[in-house]
Amino acid sequence: TALFRSEPLLPGSWPLVIAVALVMAVLLWWSARWAFSSLADPGARASWWRRACLALVTVLVLAGPAAAVAESTPVSNVEIYLVVDRTGSMAAEDWAGGPDAGGGTRLDGVKSDLTAIRDAWPQARFCILALDGTAARELPLTSDLDAVTSWIGSLQQEITQRSQSSSLDRTLPLLVQTLTRAKEKNPEDARLVYILSDGEATDDGQGAADASAAGATWAKAGELTDGGAVLGYGTASGGLMRALDGSSAPGSGKYILDPDTGKPAVSVPDTRALASIAEALGVPYFQRTGGSDDAPTGDFTSQDVNAVLTDGREKKNHIRYFTWPLGIAASVLAIWELVALIRAERALRRLTALGEGVR
Repeated sequence: TALFRSEPLLPGSWPLVIAVALVMAVLLWWSARWAFSSLADPGARASWWRRACLALVTVLVLAGPAAAVAESTPVSNVEIYLVVDRTGSMAAEDWAGGPDAGGGTRLDGVKSDLTAIRDAWPQARFCILALDGTAARELPLTSDLDAVTSWIGSLQQEITQRSQSSSLDRTLPLLVQTLTRAKEKNPEDARLVYILSDGEATDDGQGAADASAAGATWAKAGELTDGGAVLGYGTASGGLMRALDGSSAPGSGKYILDPDTGKPAVSVPDTRALASIAEALGVPYFQRTGGSDDAPTGDFTSQDVNAVLTDGREKKNHIRYFTWPLGIAASVLAIWELVALIRAERALRRLTALGEGVR
């Protein structure tokens, strides 16, 4: 929709526009006294009208003819909820063979899969819940893909010194609450939930107990979910984890030690827990190692949901100026004026030459 209006190109410059219009009007009135007199030459009136048009166009350009435009951005009715585990175990070096084999950490695999999900649903809205010592909503539901991309790019493991015991169950109360509110607000939308974790729990069941006390279960989350997947990371043999102190680059710290043995700790994914969560949610489970036997990303990004585009979900208001037609008109009039001046100058030179010849 558009509402035509006048908006000066320079904010608050209406006094300037009025002053210019008055000056031009006075000059045109003064020149009209000669242009329309009986003594004026035949081309004087045409020149006056041309200059009057040029003055009018100049004032209109300064006045800024514009339209207040409200544009609706098409947005998919698909909401995607990404539950991302960034606990210390996600730094285990068993992704695609680990750094020594040209691979990396489990979080490298998470970043790759998050990017694939983002690319598969460019018009969806995304919400990101992150898990470390606690669960937090780090990105509210948004269609801003740049914000999603920025979050993916900045993803890293939690600071090791701040690390606490944790488990995926700690995300349950927040996830159920988020999905419940989303369904109440937009009941017609399709909600996909992706869990990206190694499933390793180190809290002796405290997270599960807290979730149960809050009445939150994976089955209840599944009732609010229309699709998605559980993506597990890590190999059966597990991997070593490097510490992160926040001041050095990820992957440059010393290996985290097992307090019982004093040797580098090995993190092994809990595939049984991940499979159980997937079953409760009613979504497929994929174990990801970065190897050639991994399922292609299309297996979990292609979802059988009724995705449609809704109009009016997001509206952006802005001013659209219509000065370019006036600019063309002003250019034509200016060229016409220059041609007239050149002709007048040539005529004056000829008269001057004739006068000198008579002498």
